[in-house]
Amino acid sequence: MDFKLTRENFTVQKVLLDTVNEQAVELDYVLPDYCPEIFKVLSCRIYPSAAKRTHSGSKLGFELTALVRVVYLSEDGEISAVEQALCYDKSVELGFAPKLPAVYIEPTVETKSCRVVNKRRIDIRGVISVAIKVMCDDQVSAVTSAKGGGVQLRTSKISCPAKRLFITKRVTVIDEVEVMPSKKPVGVVLWADAVVMSAEKKVLSDKLLTKGEASVSVIYIPEGGGDIERLSFDLPFSQVSDIEGLDDRFDVYIDANAASCTIRPSAKSEPAKIECELGIDLSCLALRFETASLCDDVFSTECETEAESAECSVECLPTVINETHRVKATLTYSEGEIRAVMCAAAESAGAVTAVKKPGGETALAGKLCFTVFARNESQKPVCLEAETSFEHLPETPLCDCGASGVRATVGAVTYNLVSSNAIEINAEVKLRGYVCESKKHCFISDIRLDETKPVERDRAASLKLYYAEAGETPWEIAKRCRANLKSVLEENDIGAEPIAQNAMLLIPIE
Repeated sequence: MDFKLTRENFTVQKVLLDTVNEQAVELDYVLPDYCPEIFKVLSCRIYPSAAKRTHSGSKLGFELTALVRVVYLSEDGEISAVEQALCYDKSVELGFAPKLPAVYIEPTVETKSCRVVNKRRIDIRGVISVAIKVMCDDQVSAVTSAKGGGVQLRTSKISCPAKRLFITKRVTVIDEVEVMPSKKPVGVVLWADAVVMSAEKKVLSDKLLTKGEASVSVIYIPEGGGDIERLSFDLPFSQVSDIEGLDDRFDVYIDANAASCTIRPSAKSEPAKIECELGIDLSCLALRFETASLCDDVFSTECETEAESAECSVECLPTVINETHRVKATLTYSEGEIRAVMCAAAESAGAVTAVKKPGGETALAGKLCFTVFARNESQKPVCLEAETSFEHLPETPLCDCGASGVRATVGAVTYNLVSSNAIEINAEVKLRGYVCESKKHCFISDIRLDETKPVERDRAASLKLYYAEAGETPWEIAKRCRANLKSVLEENDIGAEPIAQNAMLLIPIE
């Protein structure tokens, strides 16, 4: 029997590594001589970030940094702060050497503690969990056509990535910013946060031009002391990335994240200035899609068939997210009463992930960290902090989600003193980015014909009648009758869609 199969390879994404590593943070810190002595610790925060990613052979390396900031009260009741940057070299084994892997690294602080050893020494402990996900392209072979042997194939067209490009780069922005005349010069930084508000892209041949703007917020004690003040400003950034093979046939998605923010008061100058150093992680996902035909069912009009089936998840065009969510939290002061609120702020604490709800919906989940600086009944400064989780159901329902390039940025923050020791905070959270989704497809990878088991048919007639019920498909009818599908469609002048109502069909017998 003259029988020939045609197979084609198409690209699917393979999860090479999906793990969580832990890094212990241990810091025995002695205050510099110019800092006042510690009377009471108000706040201890750890800000983790992953930088300097390297991929060599089967090993993935990166640098995990952690900025530790401690805000404390001195003996005379003034607020002060110190910070220390820690660095850890990390590596994980991938098992083999993938080509152009997509690497997602998201560090999150799990626990932290701060113990005052003496007036000039503090002991800080914590744990950072690092979620690492590495994906790479894989090739799957599927039957796309067949000749001979009376083989009939049911095929469907799918859209799948023909090529995928992924890079992550750290862009460092250092700039001196003038303090507005209405603001006092910066003395001690208590809190600093930066969020990328916009990121535009332009594709050139083998290059990607990215430019955007980051919004920076700083809470500080003025130089020489005084009440807490807040300062906000914008910083532009741009980056040209070399990406071999990139052209305008690709769909390009950008994930821009302000991973670190360091603020330093500049030396005495007129007008007053501060030095801002931002670490912005730019991740680019570029996908070029093509149409492929997959065979998911088969039969022969001449003999019995054996088919090998498989299932795979095929990546879809990412879903773009640009939505707003409101998060509320109540912060309680347990040591007395609150007489005045000096300022309130909120920041994203960790990555936004896609999670399955019990009802089957997929939500975007994240965390916000709220911070309030206030004064108690003795007019002493206090700091209240709380982490609150949130879940947001996107307007467009999400399916089977893989990696998430969604970032949560905090917009307007309002507060209300609801009792003598409780503050209610409301934050507007803007969710921007993309979510990678995939759909499962069944396909046939091989077909074998058994010539020892021919199909029995009545050669005395060239046609037979078939009573089709509404909802049956011509494919199902042809397979049941072991008839040529094309002949069934032509004989009855119908399409491949399901039968609309009960009907009598003519089935050619070949």
